Amino acid sequence: MGRPLVGLITSVIVLDTDLLRTAGYQLWRSDPSDRMRGWKSATRAVEKMRNDFEAQLGEKLFLIADARDRASEISFYLRDKRAEGPGHPPVYITESQDLVNQFSFWPRYDEFVELKPGTPQPGGEVYTEENGISPFVGRDALFIRAGEKEHVPHNIRAAFQSTEPVGTIEVRRYGKVLRKWQVFLCRNYRTLPL
Repeated sequence: MGRPLVGLITSVIVLDTDLLRTAGYQLWRSDPSDRMRGWKSATRAVEKMRNDFEAQLGEKLFLIADARDRASEISFYLRDKRAEGPGHPPVYITESQDLVNQFSFWPRYDEFVELKPGTPQPGGEVYTEENGISPFVGRDALFIRAGEKEHVPHNIRAAFQSTEPVGTIEVRRYGKVLRKWQVFLCRNYRTLPL
């Protein structure tokens, strides 16, 4: 009877380390469960920023994250997923020609879509893709990245007319920072040259 009880108590503590904190014990080492915490509240803050900017600018913004884990977690916790088209994720990752994860196989904001025959090119533009247009050209986005850095990555800077930091989202738990994201408003998307 003693071993199962010890096993049960150990399992409960391992699965919910907050029980130790509630009992007054401080965890001085890194708590592996911290990786699972804070995503929902950080995503709510991103969603609020998006809604505020959309009301201010009068247009719908799309979301770009700096890494697949961030894009996946934000996509999961978004209340208004707002996929841009069939098969599109609610949050994109930074455009790249490398095949690195599942986002490489899903529709992306830097891809061209087929233009129906007889439809004129928007704004007299000539694209490098035959009969293709980018539905994201001219649109604004929010770029979300971990940490604090002065500039956005080169391919984001080159793809938008301007980028400006608009906020920092910090999620704390028991005085410890779990997540720190920078959010940038990226104005007027233009396709990168091939």
